[in-house]
Amino acid sequence: MNREIWQERTRLLLGKDKTEKLHNAHILVAGLGGVGAYAAEMLVRAGIGKITIVDSDVVNPSNLNRQLLALKSTLGQPKSEIMKARLLEINPELEIQSLNI
Repeated sequence: MNREIWQERTRLLLGKDKTEKLHNAHILVAGLGGVGAYAAEMLVRAGIGKITIVDSDVVNPSNLNRQLLALKSTLGQPKSEIMKARLLEINPELEIQSLNI
């Protein structure tokens, strides 16, 4: 999927200059729990071009009722790696660094 198609809806809302500014931004999201995972996903859907995600935790059963990444299939897996895969499914051209620290 090319970038023009990807950013078409955002460009209609914000205009070309602001959409380009979003694409050129580098965002850090520290923590991928209740708020961080949703924030990271919305930033990527908005058109952020580069993101660093950081979380030292794995998905636990206690996360199932409240966290985006918590599924039966993701129990025990690092949140940072699950989020990286999810974000690349949304935007394969995303520059992403995932830190499990």
